[in-house]
Amino acid sequence: MEPSQVEIVNLNPKPRCAVVYNPIKVSEDLRNVIGRKAAETGWTEPLWLETTTDEPARPSREDLVSAQVNRVVAAGGDGTIRMVADRLAGSGIPMAIVPVGTGNLLARNLEIPLSEDEAIKVAFSDHTRDIDLIKVTVDGEPSEHFAVIGGLGVDAMIMEETNPQLKDVIGAGAYFIAAGKALGRTPIEMRIALDDHRAHRRNAMICAIGNVGTLAGNLTLMPEAQPDDGRLDVYVASPHRLTHWVRVFIRLITRRPRRDDHVDVWQASRVEVRLKHRDPYQLDGDVVGECLSLRAEVAPAALRIHVPG
Repeated sequence: MEPSQVEIVNLNPKPRCAVVYNPIKVSEDLRNVIGRKAAETGWTEPLWLETTTDEPARPSREDLVSAQVNRVVAAGGDGTIRMVADRLAGSGIPMAIVPVGTGNLLARNLEIPLSEDEAIKVAFSDHTRDIDLIKVTVDGEPSEHFAVIGGLGVDAMIMEETNPQLKDVIGAGAYFIAAGKALGRTPIEMRIALDDHRAHRRNAMICAIGNVGTLAGNLTLMPEAQPDDGRLDVYVASPHRLTHWVRVFIRLITRRPRRDDHVDVWQASRVEVRLKHRDPYQLDGDVVGECLSLRAEVAPAALRIHVPG
């Protein structure tokens, strides 16, 4: 009797990743390097997904989840990385970062190399870390997530005033040039409610909500902020005179609070900020729009991300 034929099924096929990339920032050479590294480390040809200005919602969460990939590599600036983090929040699909931008804020805070070659090595390594994200709801619209810092007031004004071409040429220095324009703005009346506590009222120049605390230029806005502590940090600066601004600046440089520096720093699980008048807000360095109310809450361990071992 002839032995029955048995179909041999490969139970361990090669893994596959999706690469979400900004075609303006990612060159063909960089795409080739990523593809070669994938092949060298036992991965199949990546699924390449472009971000576009015409369709900012693409790729969607459904695009990434339905692709059934083992990892998503975000190659681009802070906007691309924030978008991918939002899509993968709570999905269980790990994310890797190849930073190709000016700020590279999440990469800096997680000590992911800013060198493309070194970042690609980390992207195809096996060492991961679960980090929190911050879920934000603006004026009752559908929620989204950010990974680094969102802000209102001068914080958002600086981002709005920053010339993109200048940022490409001189990097973080462009923000300081933009700050000179923004500091002439008047304070914003804010009502800031943390968890279930009584609201604080401030005429503030800056209200920043952070998952981590380090900015470009190695400046630390919120020294206690950690990406995996299950808390969000709130930084509010209310300087009204030049001497107040000097104290705010000294605190930023020294990382030491002063009794008279007109800065509040709080930790909470959620925060709601209500404004008297509409004002711009930014998420991870990108001005998204204007708002009257912004509610943020921590999403603990929402994203698994590849980091240096």
